[in-house]
Amino acid sequence: MRVILLRGIAFGVVGGLLAVACQAAAPATPTPAPVTQNLFLVADTVQGPANLTEEESAAGAVCVQKNRFAKNEEVVWRVRVLDPATGEPMDDQALSAVTVKLPDQELAMRYGPHPRDTPVDFFWTTSFDIPESYPTGVLGYSVEAVAADGRTGTYSEFQVASAQLTVTDEVRQVIAE
Repeated sequence: MRVILLRGIAFGVVGGLLAVACQAAAPATPTPAPVTQNLFLVADTVQGPANLTEEESAAGAVCVQKNRFAKNEEVVWRVRVLDPATGEPMDDQALSAVTVKLPDQELAMRYGPHPRDTPVDFFWTTSFDIPESYPTGVLGYSVEAVAADGRTGTYSEFQVASAQLTVTDEVRQVIAE
């Protein structure tokens, strides 16, 4: 009886030690890393109202998509930033900055209604009046967005020459406001 009792205790101790050893050796369940999704940007360039005649403005030349601009014309960037997790547009509460980066400067974008007087949409905009002395040719740019939670996104033009923003050698007459 004593032998059986000692064997039972021995098996219990060995089994307990084995269980503790197995638990110590078992790998911990890894915590998945948070998925960081880059922001999604949609952008275009349109004709701004600077230096357009009344006839051109009345005929609807403002806010027409284009990528070839004369000197003294106004380039307007329009950008929508989407949250990839929800698919919803991001406003000035969700984003801390949206910036157009040109080779020689950065332009801060503003979020707001468009058109201003009778809004039908909201998006980010900024503009650039091309100086008469500005060099002709492709004007490369990118747009960068930074969310309040630190996520980022970048828009870059297609690298096809005919699709890139281009400053022509034409010079538009300056119209005093």
